[in-house]
This record gives sequence, structure tokens and C-alpha cells, in this order.
Amino acid sequence: MSTFLRKAIGLFIELDEAQADQASASGARSAAEQTTVKQPAAPANQPISQAELSKFEKHFDQLFEQTNLPGPDYFEFWKTMETLEAHIPEEKARIKAVFASLKIQGLTKVNLIDTATKYRDAVLLDKANFESAVQSKSESEISGREASIQKMETEREDKRQTIEKLQREIEESAAKIASLQQEIAAEREKIDNAQRGYLAACNAMVSKIENDIQQFQQIIE
Repeated sequence: MSTFLRKAIGLFIELDEAQADQASASGARSAAEQTTVKQPAAPANQPISQAELSKFEKHFDQLFEQTNLPGPDYFEFWKTMETLEAHIPEEKARIKAVFASLKIQGLTKVNLIDTATKYRDAVLLDKANFESAVQSKSESEISGREASIQKMETEREDKRQTIEKLQREIEESAAKIASLQQEIAAEREKIDNAQRGYLAACNAMVSKIENDIQQFQQIIE
């Protein structure tokens, strides 16, 4: 599945330069072979880093394993596609060969497209869960700190009117506020990067699956 994810991402979003160099050898041929099929426009997101790609590979590997249905389906189809790539480099020919092989085990065109749709729906559900988790994390990690800043600002104004002893507390509050602001900036950047990278990878997966469904409908008889 990791090769499948890398190709899906390479087709629909931009990788960083180092990642693109690594992916070009394995992905360029497959991308060129699919020029007869209309590809969705790539979203204008920042490139995905190697670390993000590895993380999303592991995540979607686990998601597809959990979603895997009994018998041959879309998941087994693409695992077999990857296995035969070195022997049958042309993708359309490989799709027909793999389908013919799995057809003996009971796979049908209808079942292949239906299970591909189920995996796409699993990705979309995972996306919804991710966005909900992002919202919760934003509220727990940022809102509390913002409330703390507001409270400390009020306290600091009050302490300015007190004796010299309280001046030290004002300075400590100011230092704490600066620290919290740095934490907020770092946390917001972390959440934004995770959301941006995940959504890009997720959209790429959905686009790849939908593109595959189009190919199945056009190629497989």
C-alpha cells in the first residue's frame, strides 16, 4: 500500500524536492501511462515532506487494513498491481491481467468498483474524524492559553497599582504571557501543518480511487 499511496500523492499533490526526486523513478511512468484519463487538478498546497509522507503512509496502511473486506477486493487488487508492476509495466495491461487473475477467485467488475467506493468512503469518514479531532485539539490547546493570557493581562494591570513587591509578580506574568504566546504560535503551526498535510494526502487518496473507478469502467469488460 505504501507504493500505492506515494503514487496517489505524486499524481494529485506536490511533494517537496527531495521526495519528488525519490518518487520520480517509480511514479513517472505510471503517471505518463494515465494521460488518456482526465486527472483532477492538483490543489495549491505546500509540498508534503518526507516525514509527513511516511506518517500518512502508515496511517492509510492501517486504515486500509482495518477496512479490508473478506475475499478479493480493491485492496487486494492494488497489492497485486504493485507486485506485478516490474513484470507488466504498462498499467492498463496490468489492470486487465490482475483482474483476470482475481476473477478466478470470485472478483467481479461490480465488486471491484463497489469495494473501491467503500475504501473511498472510509477515507472520507477518516477525514471527518480528523477534522473533528483538529477542532477539539485547537480548543483544548489554544483557547485555554488565550484565556490565561487575558486573565494575566488583567492581573498585571491591577498589580501596577500596588507596592514594589508586586512589581516582581507583574514581570513574572509578562514572562509567562510571552511563553504562552510562543506555545500558541508553535501549537497553531503544528496543527495547521498537520491539517494541511493530512487534507492534501486524503484528497489525493480520494482522487486516486475515483480515477481508478473511471479506469475500471473504461478498461474492464
